[in-house]
Amino acid sequence: MMYIDGDVLEVDIEMDLEEVKALHTFIKDRLDYVEEIVLQQSKEGLPLSSSLFALLFWIKQKKPSIKIEWMDAMKMDLQLYGMMNWVSHE
Repeated sequence: MMYIDGDVLEVDIEMDLEEVKALHTFIKDRLDYVEEIVLQQSKEGLPLSSSLFALLFWIKQKKPSIKIEWMDAMKMDLQLYGMMNWVSHE
C-alpha cells in the first residue's frame, strides 16, 4: 500500500513484489515531485520482500536529496529480526 500526501510518499513495509513493481511504475515519472518517503510499519510488520529495500536504495541513488529517515539513519528496527544496519560507501 502507498499513499501520497503533497510531497511525502508513505509506503508500507509489508508490500509484496507486485506492489513494489506498481510503486516503481508510479514513482519513476514522479520522483522530481517527491521530497520524502516514509516507511510505515506495524508493531510486527516485517518486509515481505527485499525488493522494497532495493527500490528505495535505487530511489536514493537517483535523487540523493530525498529524505528517507530510516535510510539516512543507517539502521532499522525490524522487531522479530532485530536491528538491520548497513554501511554506505560513496
